[in-house]
Amino acid sequence: MRLLAGIRQLNSIIGLREEAPAVSGRAALILNQGPTVAATVVVLALIAVVHPHHALTDPALWAGVAIIAAATAAACLAPWDRLPWRAQLLLPVADVVGLSLLAVGGHHSLAGLSVLLALPFFWLAWSRVLPRTVRAASFLLPLAVVYVQRINEDAGEGLDYLLRPLLMPVMVLAFTVSVSVMSSIVAGTERRLGDALREAEQRSMLLDGILDAANAGVVVVDQNGSDLLMNARQKEIHRKATPPGAADPREDELLVFGAGRSDPLEAQDRPVRRAVQGEEFTGQLVWIGPPGDQGAYSVSARNMLDSAGEYRGSVVVFHEVTDLLEALSAKDDFLANMNHELRTPLTSIVGYLEMAQDDPQVTPSLAMYVSVARRNAERLLGLVGDMLDAAVGKLDVTAEPVDFAEIVDACVRAQSVRAERSGIELAARIDGPLKMAGDARRLGQVVDNLVSNALKYTRRGGTVTITAGSEAGNAVLEVSDTGIGMSEDELERAFTRFFRTASVRNSAIAGAGLGLAIAKDLVEAHGGAIVARSTLGEGTTFRVTLGPTAARQGSASAVLGAPTGD
Repeated sequence: MRLLAGIRQLNSIIGLREEAPAVSGRAALILNQGPTVAATVVVLALIAVVHPHHALTDPALWAGVAIIAAATAAACLAPWDRLPWRAQLLLPVADVVGLSLLAVGGHHSLAGLSVLLALPFFWLAWSRVLPRTVRAASFLLPLAVVYVQRINEDAGEGLDYLLRPLLMPVMVLAFTVSVSVMSSIVAGTERRLGDALREAEQRSMLLDGILDAANAGVVVVDQNGSDLLMNARQKEIHRKATPPGAADPREDELLVFGAGRSDPLEAQDRPVRRAVQGEEFTGQLVWIGPPGDQGAYSVSARNMLDSAGEYRGSVVVFHEVTDLLEALSAKDDFLANMNHELRTPLTSIVGYLEMAQDDPQVTPSLAMYVSVARRNAERLLGLVGDMLDAAVGKLDVTAEPVDFAEIVDACVRAQSVRAERSGIELAARIDGPLKMAGDARRLGQVVDNLVSNALKYTRRGGTVTITAGSEAGNAVLEVSDTGIGMSEDELERAFTRFFRTASVRNSAIAGAGLGLAIAKDLVEAHGGAIVARSTLGEGTTFRVTLGPTAARQGSASAVLGAPTGD
């Protein structure tokens, strides 16, 4: 914006147009004619003092004065706006004729009058019309004038007679050539400025269009906090933040609230103030507007630096997230209701099926049916629990003293029946105790998910090996299988929610693709790390590390506890 204004200002100062570079309106014509008129008046005054009788009788002198007067009147009265701009150049041509006659008629009284021809030739040279002709005329006409003066003086003959008058025409020619070169340079500069102006206007239009089309408020501030640019969306947000009755509120007066929506943000915590102080940030949540009509905005800021790396301002972007927050709130309410509405009846169903299965009056065939129903109800309950946990996106973990070795042992014993029924060897080596601070239920869920996965994807006759122990002060669990394995690409996505490998999708193996994702979230919630390695067709190994150095292996969560050893 400043560049555009600067180009316009410079173009205004130069005051030239590409179509008519020498003139611009009647005022410019009068201004250009002024030096010739002033010079003529001075010459007449001097002649009247030196030779008053000659000033009244020389016809050439007064003819020149008459032509200059006529040109001046034309400059003041002619309808130049309705004539081609080249017609205006008749004025300096008339001045050339008038000053030539003035120099011829007044040379007896004043010497060097032919130098006055430089004035109209300046005009003609600056116009850039017929430059070669103007340059030739700027030498030949003054030369003719000085020779006429020499003839009238009858100064003599010979080489001295011919060469001595050449100085004045050469000076006028040099002056005209210099002006012509300057005019060409200015014309080139004007063209470049015009091109720059048009490009800047196009860029300005493009920038305004992009910013106005963006569904975000954008404000650019300098290092002093003054607004340099604000798109239409940001103007709407600013109006929303303006208190009633305040025409031009200060930053600390705007209706900007924190995440609680009720307490106004302190001045130093407001996004624009933070940006002006040179701070860069992403995703600051603010509520803008009067109570009852507030909108939520996620605000980000980036610094603008000059070529020397000095801070020159910031770009602050306001993204409205009101609908998103309302949707998240509705989602949380829905999940809370679903958690109760789905888990409660399923838990009841599983409980009654257990009671029915233990009833001695149930026939063997009916007991088999009840067993199948109970198994599927438990599977459905686990699936619902996994889906709800994954949808919530955050898992509650309560830290209390636990023995990780006991948790692994209990999970292995619970899965042994399934392994035997599936014809899979389940081998376990647990070196304990592994004391630590953690959530026993959640850690059990991690082990169950990993062992259950290993059994699910291992064929009859295969082996699943569980190893638990202490390593470098950490509790380490490894679950290995000789199952179908994963390719390198599939391994990279193994912990992605709802991801299932192509071979699994093409088989009859059931699942929702949530177990590994939930296991990873739970491990990281304990400050641990989980990694996997696999070979397609040979098997997979998952390694879980829990302890003080586990977070360095990939977890960003706080460490809840560490094993204390034996």
